[in-house]
Amino acid sequence: MKKMMQSIGSMVLAGFLMLPSLLSCVASVTPHENFKSLMSHNVGSALDNPNVVGSTNPAYLMESKLLPNGNIENKYRGRDTCRIFFEFNPKTRIIVGWRYEGSDRDCVISPV
Repeated sequence: MKKMMQSIGSMVLAGFLMLPSLLSCVASVTPHENFKSLMSHNVGSALDNPNVVGSTNPAYLMESKLLPNGNIENKYRGRDTCRIFFEFNPKTRIIVGWRYEGSDRDCVISPV
């Protein structure tokens, strides 16, 4: 029992000692990496969902085109050279994919 308690205590101590290191990894995310991560989280969401990260706002819509697979791809204006493309199923309006074009300096979302 004593050995088990020491082992648990050692694991807890190791966890506390590793916490600053783990937090520094989170804090070191670049704005471009954050952009890509947040955009990826939109896949599976409804295109009309107001919580979709990025802009699916019609005011930023530049173009829509029908894809050979029957889905639609919307092109949105981002910052400067950044263009964001969301592919969605027109029947369900669920985002099934995304991509971007533009500079890594322009396609950014600052981490909080």
